Amino acid sequence: MADSQRVIAVIPARGGSVSIPRKNIKLLAGRPLIDWVIRPALDSAVFAEVWVSTDDDEIAEIATKSGALVHRRAPETATSTASTESALMDFVASHPEYDILCLIQATSPLIVPQDFRDGLRKMASAKADSLVTAVRAHRFLWAVDESSGTASAKNYDPLNRPRRQDWDGELIENGAFYMTKKAVLEKESCRLGGRIALHEMAEHTLTELDSSVDWQIVSHMVETYGYWPSGTAPASGVGAVSAAPSALLTVAISAGIVLGFLASRAISR
Repeated sequence: MADSQRVIAVIPARGGSVSIPRKNIKLLAGRPLIDWVIRPALDSAVFAEVWVSTDDDEIAEIATKSGALVHRRAPETATSTASTESALMDFVASHPEYDILCLIQATSPLIVPQDFRDGLRKMASAKADSLVTAVRAHRFLWAVDESSGTASAKNYDPLNRPRRQDWDGELIENGAFYMTKKAVLEKESCRLGGRIALHEMAEHTLTELDSSVDWQIVSHMVETYGYWPSGTAPASGVGAVSAAPSALLTVAISAGIVLGFLASRAISR
């Protein structure tokens, strides 16, 4: 699929992030946040081009140093109320030469090159028009009726509580990346449409960096799980593949899952 079709990637990164000021270039383990997604995208060998779409000079400079191309997005697509889709449509209006567009979100810095390869392979094998990434979590979901205050289980029977090993869990969208065929994007103006495939990612990739708490969680995980390009290494020399998670990382993963259920992820990137 990658050999016959032109696949390009775009990373929206506006300058006016609110929850974490200057989030997209804030240093995470000594590297700007966008570098954590640019480098694995480049090293995956999946993409003909990797772009950062931004309205900010400093972000543009750092993106270029990381190896990405830069698209200057329209100001109206970079406001706190603008949708990510508006940034996508602004981008493809200027760069229509693609067959598949991959939206990568800088708020998911634990992506590794193999994720992109596996995602594209999954999209091809499923004969899909678009692809979403998700994480499998074994968590019980509840809802509360606002008028009565009564709580009810949404995804299991409390009288027949399943054991973890007997339950497949729930697949939760983690917002890491999306792949969309050109025809679908042009028709729907949306990252997902048509026949949708799903690429399941590792549990530790669930947390998105949309709050200071998210940042604290992920900062304890990048040394072990983040992608370290050739010639770089985490401060302690711990490898991303061989290291076993510490107790702190295990707690962080669990906390991230809980936060993922509670927090809204609808803000613009």
